Amino acid sequence: MKEDEFIYLIDQADKDLDAFPFWQKFKKACKANPVRGIDNLTPGRQAMLILWEANSQTKDKNGNLVSMSLDSDDINDKLQGLKEDLIGHFMNEELDEKALNRFFQSIVKSLRNYKA
Repeated sequence: MKEDEFIYLIDQADKDLDAFPFWQKFKKACKANPVRGIDNLTPGRQAMLILWEANSQTKDKNGNLVSMSLDSDDINDKLQGLKEDLIGHFMNEELDEKALNRFFQSIVKSLRNYKA
């Protein structure tokens, strides 16, 4: 799968999740804690990409975290599963917006430190 096809799927997942109030809180936290230096990274894309990475990473034989390859056959299925998991976990839950904000803030901080 090409990167632009993956971004299209991420954007579609973002649009699908827009129907749920919890998703607005995720996007609000990302808007407050943007990842800088990446073109066209909307709050919805940022949230989906962070959650995608958290959901799809595995460990190699040395115990290092490895991202799923875009060449993997089941990316579409995995994205659908991620959406279903998010809806299942957060549909009827009251979100602690401060905790959610701290979560995305810590991810962004880690990314800044990683780049340095």
